[in-house]
Amino acid sequence: MRDLLTIGAQMLTLNLSIYILNQRRFKFTFSLAMFVISFAVVYPLYYMIGVASIAVILLLCIAMSYWKSRGIVFSVIIPILAIIISVISDYITSSIFIYFSSSSLDEITSGGLKFVYYPTYFVIAIIMAYAARFLFTKFQAFDLLIRRYGILFAVLCVITVVIFYANILIGKQQGFTNANIQANSLLFAFYFILLIGVFLVLTRSVMKEAAMQSKQEQYERLQEYTDNLEMMYADMQKFRHDYINILLSMSEYIRSKDMEGLSTYFDNKILPISQGMQNNNYKLGTLQNVKVQELKGILSSKLIRAQELHINAVVEAVEPIEAINMDSVKLCRCLGIILDNAIEEAVKCEASNLRVALVKRSGGLLIAVANSCQPNGPELHQIFEKGFSTKGTGRGLGLSNLREIVSQCAGVTLDTYRKEGQFVQELEVY
Repeated sequence: MRDLLTIGAQMLTLNLSIYILNQRRFKFTFSLAMFVISFAVVYPLYYMIGVASIAVILLLCIAMSYWKSRGIVFSVIIPILAIIISVISDYITSSIFIYFSSSSLDEITSGGLKFVYYPTYFVIAIIMAYAARFLFTKFQAFDLLIRRYGILFAVLCVITVVIFYANILIGKQQGFTNANIQANSLLFAFYFILLIGVFLVLTRSVMKEAAMQSKQEQYERLQEYTDNLEMMYADMQKFRHDYINILLSMSEYIRSKDMEGLSTYFDNKILPISQGMQNNNYKLGTLQNVKVQELKGILSSKLIRAQELHINAVVEAVEPIEAINMDSVKLCRCLGIILDNAIEEAVKCEASNLRVALVKRSGGLLIAVANSCQPNGPELHQIFEKGFSTKGTGRGLGLSNLREIVSQCAGVTLDTYRKEGQFVQELEVY
């Protein structure tokens, strides 16, 4: 009965920690299934191979995480971190109960104190999991850290777990004395602090690199925006130069009172010039209200590209937008994906159009992107699936990445729907 309670508490803590650390990458039902499967596997296995059964559970959790997320580094690191948290919580709880009750661990876990011991262990583990998750969220360069140093961090985690369980096996051979448990608690705490220290040093390095990269991207987008402005200015200069000649050409019709000829000339020659200007970059005038350079850069570059593809592209920003409560790199990645998909879809339509509206709301900003779409498009739940694409294999990562980025940002929501022949994506930042 005691083993059943111990294994159940450990498996519940392990799987709940994996769920918390994954920051909503997994649904709760999937984590519940992981708990049931891992418990069903480890319970009989524990009686055959003892503590070594944790290795099997670890591999099982890694395999299930990889099956769900398709990211090998995260699939390795998160379950190992969850095990480290479980072990440290177990030893912290043991040390506390041994210190205050002056009893052995066997006496604590077999007597009435077990009904206080296991909830305490569970609560400490969950607090540590949330603390680790807060750390990951606070350092927004965590994704970049994993891409740069993911393998190194995974190796450090594996070494830490090996050291933990080597000491646990040694302690088991010595009978898990109170002195042994307290010594292991200090050792494990030291290794965990060392691991966190390495994480912080690597994160600081990556954050500096991310800041430089962000500045570089900001400069490139500003440069792109400046180039577009220069192109618009050149068009205006060209029109001003032609303006006199246009008037002179019309004056001859007026002088000869050839109103029919003037009407024909105006319809065939002058009006197309006006329409060309209306369909050109001048619909981006309200971008002057966007004061966030990164946002202005991504909007101008994508919308001008849309106009070059003969898409009727318009942006509306009535009020000045001076700041957005979202990491600028993630904001540009999200908008880049949304606008690229909008352009790809709109260009296929006969009456192609793309409209972007930036609306200030109390304490936030709504960025709505609407584009013409084909009537028989895929279902909305399909387009966000990883790997789903109507353009062939090797595509279909954009919207999946978009949903993942949004899920990592606090205070950011994404709403997607179709309405009256328009595909609409609303990104709201609070």
